[in-house]
Amino acid sequence: MKLDAAIIDSGDGAWTAKVYDYCRARFARKILAGKGVAGNRPPLQRSSAKGLPLFLIGVDGLKSQILQRLTRGQTIRFSNRLEVDYYDQVTSERAVVRYVKGAPVRRFERIPGRRAEALDCLVYALAARHALTVNLDRRESEVSTMAAPKKAATVIRSKWLTE
Repeated sequence: MKLDAAIIDSGDGAWTAKVYDYCRARFARKILAGKGVAGNRPPLQRSSAKGLPLFLIGVDGLKSQILQRLTRGQTIRFSNRLEVDYYDQVTSERAVVRYVKGAPVRRFERIPGRRAEALDCLVYALAARHALTVNLDRRESEVSTMAAPKKAATVIRSKWLTE
């Protein structure tokens, strides 16, 4: 399978400029710089800052979507080769309701002692999916067919070498 899109996290501050430069040169290939933002936001939204190739990722909505899919036991397929640690990381946060100025606000909080890299990667992968317009029927046929055998390189022998 080929890579259709990717989002690189630019939110740490130390590597932000390098991530922007890297992604700017690869924007046509849908290699995007992203930053996760909390709150009620769309899954993927281009930043309004001028000149920055930055996309804002609505992490709370995507985490809610992942939580719903996992609790229903459908629509997410995982490899049978993943370690138990992967699943611990995917379930490393829980939804809690906090009251801000008297209004309930749903947020995600990390369960103490758990790492969350797998969850972050899954969130960014779902956000990258929103950057695509994929024909799922065509993609299914691409994946289900056997890969064509690699064609042997054509070698043209020069008469100059044989004389």
